[in-house]
Amino acid sequence: MYIWSPFSRFGFLPPSIAGMLIIAALLAGTFGSSLAHAADGRPKFGLRPVLYDASNPVTKSYFVFDSRPGTILHNRVRVTNSGTATGTAILYAVDATTGQTSGTVYLSHNDVRRDVGAWITLRMQSITLAPGQSRIVPFQVTTPKIVRPGQHVGGIVAESMMPESASQSNSLQIQIQNLTILAVQVNLPGPQLEQLVATGIQPGGANNYQTLLVGLRNTGTMMLKPHGTLQVTDAQGSLLQTLPLKLDTFLPQTAIDYPVYLQKKALGVGSYRATLALIYGHGHELHYTTVFTITGQQIAKVFQTSNPLQSPGLGLFGLLSSWQIVVDVLFGLLVLGIVLCWGRKLYRLSPVSHRGGKNSMVRRYSKRR
Repeated sequence: MYIWSPFSRFGFLPPSIAGMLIIAALLAGTFGSSLAHAADGRPKFGLRPVLYDASNPVTKSYFVFDSRPGTILHNRVRVTNSGTATGTAILYAVDATTGQTSGTVYLSHNDVRRDVGAWITLRMQSITLAPGQSRIVPFQVTTPKIVRPGQHVGGIVAESMMPESASQSNSLQIQIQNLTILAVQVNLPGPQLEQLVATGIQPGGANNYQTLLVGLRNTGTMMLKPHGTLQVTDAQGSLLQTLPLKLDTFLPQTAIDYPVYLQKKALGVGSYRATLALIYGHGHELHYTTVFTITGQQIAKVFQTSNPLQSPGLGLFGLLSSWQIVVDVLFGLLVLGIVLCWGRKLYRLSPVSHRGGKNSMVRRYSKRR
């Protein structure tokens, strides 16, 4: 007996596959109801500017203020609960910095505020809203009298007081805090300096991925988005890697160790030369060359199991990795066989397999002959 399906090439599905679909449907129903239950009855807070500059479209999404040292600016933010339950959120301001892989990230509520996060004063520190309700909260930005020129970034945060449980068991329970952050950018007059500095290149990596950590520092006063290449040559001068780089926002007066993942084949034990070429800002260029060394200890630390990146050749280690792949394939085939077997049995027990009645038995008998 075959079940007709519009998703099958020939319009029919064999019993084993039909059984697998029944199992999948049961699992989907179980997990679907769990997800629906988890998503129900939760507040969800959002933040948006009340006033914006029509000539600058980005101000519809976040605040951009052109200010001066010693100036106090007044504005308002709209807090909305788009969730399905009444909830309370605490409101506070934070500083921003550059994430390790570039891009703007925001510091914790517990971190010391030294920049825009310290300049913002909110009229309210907490707010309770019903589903669909919104409220406008006034705030002010007080710029210090003595402050560096250029761009500064912070944020206004709405943190829900009702955490969500992402996973729980007898020994582990993870609580997720729901945070909504609205960026606040303050532009101050003075020298608009675009300057990027390389501070070093060191080998790194983990979980079978080898990286080079490129130390970079934005010593200027403006946000940057550098792009370029990193080339690696061996001791004989042979080119081994040409790696493209495209960084996101890099905030002024911040520094990162930017991870660049090696491609295709890892670097073995030895000394290498790295040449960095980056373009940033309004036609500025950064050129930096240095040498670095990879040791056997570093390789052993990165490549501890079967590696997706071709290893630099470690003899017995590479052989063990190949055997691990074979074992994984055999285990996968075993699991597939068990699922097919149980799928066929489940299909025979389902009402669908008995719909054809006696006529179905005759058709099967005729087909065998």
